Parts: sequence; structure tokens; C-alpha cells
Amino acid sequence: MSIELKQLISLVSNYLEVSSIPDHCPNGLQVEGKFIIKRAATAVSASFATIQEAVNQKIDALIVHHGIFWRGDEFPIVGGKKKKIELLLQNQISLLAYHLPLDAHREVGNNWKAASDFGWRNLVPFGEFNGMTIGVMGSFNKIPITVFTAEMEAYYEHIAYAAYGGKKEVKRAALVSGGAYKAIQEAARAGADCFVTGNFDEPVWGMAFEEEINFLALGHTATEKVGPKALGKWIEKKGGILCPFIDSNNPF
Repeated sequence: MSIELKQLISLVSNYLEVSSIPDHCPNGLQVEGKFIIKRAATAVSASFATIQEAVNQKIDALIVHHGIFWRGDEFPIVGGKKKKIELLLQNQISLLAYHLPLDAHREVGNNWKAASDFGWRNLVPFGEFNGMTIGVMGSFNKIPITVFTAEMEAYYEHIAYAAYGGKKEVKRAALVSGGAYKAIQEAARAGADCFVTGNFDEPVWGMAFEEEINFLALGHTATEKVGPKALGKWIEKKGGILCPFIDSNNPF
């Protein structure tokens, strides 16, 4: 089985509703390779190691959450960016990237897919970014925060950096994957007992106790494997080609 590159781009871009989502990077095709795609793969980021693994697996199209090009980048193609583009072109691998569309999607997005897997109820949009909401908030049966933390660690397969500034038992949480620790105050205002994200920095410790909310950071990469994995399975079903997930093993 195979699919034309332009058909793959159209299939995924329409499904993720790219045209309706403002972003600070180009979503869709970033580097053109083969016109006929027999085997694709998804990954979190277009790192050199990930691209090299795509070469090893004889991938024709690599679909990532974090691409190579971002608004405000310097113009010269040098250094690591040059090496990555060179490797893609040498092996005729097309690179497709979907940033916020793969965070916000209600079926395969990093946040809503995770919330669905958790079994959260009464899901509502949460986490404003670029004028839209990309995260989710939901409720569940009340459990100790330590048990909730263990469940998050098991799901994301990553240690949680925790600041227990809120209730000892929780029943409502907000989730924004990746680098969203600053949304902790928005989560507190929205009535969440715990805010779950990927990264953290020094100020969030004080914020958790000042806002009286629990905070969990489970890794930028770990929290953003969910969407690419789910999208790959969707592509296999709708596009009729193999689309495995390439794990970068990035602990951050």
C-alpha cells in the first residue's frame, strides 16, 4: 500500500484542522521528499537522532509535533538545522510538522486523548494559547493526590516533579502538555485541584502554594508522545500505510 505525499498532507492537515489554528510555526509540509509514501512514522521532535532512526527504518515521511522551522528563526540554514535538512534530503524523507493542532485535537491531541485515556468526565476546554484553548480540564472520583501522581507517572512512564500546594484529595484536574507550567494560575482560577503539564521552572513552586493548587510536571517529551502515537494509528487506518512511532528517549 502507498499514498501520494500531497494526499497524506491533505488527509492529516484537514483532520487536524490546521487552517483554523493560529500558530508560531508552519504546520504541514516543511521539507519535501518522495512523492509516493509507502511507510511513514510519527515522533515528538525532528531531532537529528530521530531523523537518523527514520533513515534506518526506511521511512518515506516523518510526521512530528516539533518541526525544524519556527517563526523568528534566523535565515541562514547552518549548524544543526543544516545537518537535519541535509539528512532528510539525502534520503528523500518528507518532513511534516503539526504543533498546536496536535495539542488541541479532541480525538488524537496530546491533551484530550490523554484525558480520555484517564477516564476523566465532564471534559471542557482549558489553557488559552494564541487566542485558542489547547488543553483540557475534567473530573473524576476523589483520590489522594499521591495516588493521582502515581497514575500520571504510570501513564506517561516518567517521574513527576510535584509541588503539593493544594488539597490532599483531588477530583478535578487541568492538563496542558509540554511547556505550559505558567498556566498554573489559570488552572487555579478555573477551580482545578491539580494542574498537570510537561515542564517546570523555579517560580512554579511558589505559585503552587500561593494559589493553593497541586502541580505535576511529567516531562515535555513524555506528555507529548500521546498525540503522535495516536495520530500514527489514525494514519494507518485512514491512509492505509504503516506509521510506527519513533521514540527519541528524551528525558526532558
